[in-house]
Amino acid sequence: MNSFSLFTDVSLDPGRKLGVGAYLVVPSSFLEVSHHSIERSAITVRVEVKKFEDTSSTKLEVQTVLYALEDFRNELKAAGPVKLQVYTDSQCIAGLLGRRQRLEGSRFISRGKNLRITHASLYRKFYELHGELGFEVIKVAGHTRSSSQDAVDRIFSCVDREARLRLHLWMA
Repeated sequence: MNSFSLFTDVSLDPGRKLGVGAYLVVPSSFLEVSHHSIERSAITVRVEVKKFEDTSSTKLEVQTVLYALEDFRNELKAAGPVKLQVYTDSQCIAGLLGRRQRLEGSRFISRGKNLRITHASLYRKFYELHGELGFEVIKVAGHTRSSSQDAVDRIFSCVDREARLRLHLWMA
């Protein structure tokens, strides 16, 4: 069975409500190499980036994961049966699968105000793609010191830096 690892991260200018989402997909076997042998330049050229407007931190994290999954979906289907692991530092993304039953059971209506929750349509799409692709979400610490990094941390750091760089260039 083919196995892939998807790394996502974002960078946001909250005042302007503008953000950049970045992702990278690598074969999971790539995570078995020593983090010292992972060249930052070899990673950053493979990072895919998208600009988002009228967004917030939570919204941007979900938008980015959806963008990555939809962008890579055809390649995943063509690869036959696959295992996909999504690496993120987003608490929202990491908790979405655990919240699925409650959110769907309440039809995405908040308990307190009896209103549709803010990002209901994005969460629905996330659950739809999870049903289709069956991915696992893995929460990473993010922003770890280089002296304590493993391959996952090193790759995530490259995606994080690329997202921040692209937002900085966009805002300049």
